Amino acid sequence: MIKRKLIVMVHYIRLSVKWCLFSILTGTVCGLLGSALYFFVQWANEIRGEHDWLLLFLPVAGLIIVKIYQMFDLKEDKGTDLIFDSVRNAQAIPFKITVVSFLSTIFTHLFGGSAGRVGVAIQMGGSISSNLSKIFKLNPKDRSLFVMCGMAGLISALFGTPLMAAFLSMEVISIGVIYYAAFLPCLLTSLVSYFVAEALNITPMRYTIASVPTLNVESVTKVIFLGVGCAIVSIMFCAAMKLWGDTVKKHIENQYIRILIGSGIIIILTLITGSQAYNGSSASLLNTAVMYGQAHPYDFILKILFTAITLQSGYKGGAVFPALVIGATFGCTFGWWLGLPVEFAAAVGMVAVFCGSVNCPIASIFLSVEVFGGAGIVLFAIACAISFVFSGYFTVFPGQQFVYSKLRIEYKHSTMRNVEEDD
Repeated sequence: MIKRKLIVMVHYIRLSVKWCLFSILTGTVCGLLGSALYFFVQWANEIRGEHDWLLLFLPVAGLIIVKIYQMFDLKEDKGTDLIFDSVRNAQAIPFKITVVSFLSTIFTHLFGGSAGRVGVAIQMGGSISSNLSKIFKLNPKDRSLFVMCGMAGLISALFGTPLMAAFLSMEVISIGVIYYAAFLPCLLTSLVSYFVAEALNITPMRYTIASVPTLNVESVTKVIFLGVGCAIVSIMFCAAMKLWGDTVKKHIENQYIRILIGSGIIIILTLITGSQAYNGSSASLLNTAVMYGQAHPYDFILKILFTAITLQSGYKGGAVFPALVIGATFGCTFGWWLGLPVEFAAAVGMVAVFCGSVNCPIASIFLSVEVFGGAGIVLFAIACAISFVFSGYFTVFPGQQFVYSKLRIEYKHSTMRNVEEDD
């Protein structure tokens, strides 16, 4: 018996050492790629901010994006769904996903499309790690774990949140299941990627909340109402994405015409609003809401509209960072009506709408700790719990599977629609 135990122990040590070495290498590669994506997206937004006329070339950028995907034989782009399917089914991911998603995201931001960067980070990280697994000759099951490491590494480099990145990659694919086997490699990959990005002067997302309410019945009650509001907003965001996507794909089969119509609507909306605050990443809206407690009551609605039209028309990027902007601007406005400190309400709104949109409560709580320093963590957790439950089975990632019901402790292992119908 002792001999068997020692053999098992040696086996686990060997596996741990192997995954540590792989994670260090993957984290280094992802840190470099994530830093490049961060700098290029930041550059694109700064250039567009200095030259408003670039927005007029958004239709041309759209045509180029469609052409790029056709040149690389990716006419039916599955986006993050391809990465999620790869983890579940141990499928290989072509390297060309990294190239086309990177270029398309830069074009989207440079010419005024409303998008984020987490979606492309998931695709790039999954693609890079999948191809590295071929070099290392890993078996299909190990490849799935490796893909999650790549996702974690890219996200960590972009946001400077290694814990959130690790748990998001483990939690986002199959809701109700956390792939604990990936905990050590994902966390180590995230940390290495974070250190690489830090060495390259990537500024992590960090904010200081001026006033955090004391944990009492009054503050909990107010945060519960805020959490319900955030759940509704996340439903609005996910529904807008799905509605616009289904509509244009049903009535406009030609991808060139689809993206031209989308770009035309974005240009018209920008001219009507008289501001480019809703184009690109809209980081200024997020900063103003969280740091100064200032936002217009309609900011979150316009950001939902701009993002849904941009991404579902064919432009690339991601919906996660827009969810943060939407949540912060909504929380700032609604929190004032509730009597909460507006900066704190913006922070809670940012995290809770993120949670309701991606259905990852643990990653969301870690996001609040890493970005806001852990002050008021119980209130953040309450808002995340409320938003997670009340947002139902809506998601910005169509490829997500809801393995467990949100309402019952009952194993389902079924698709989102089946779980929803049973509840």
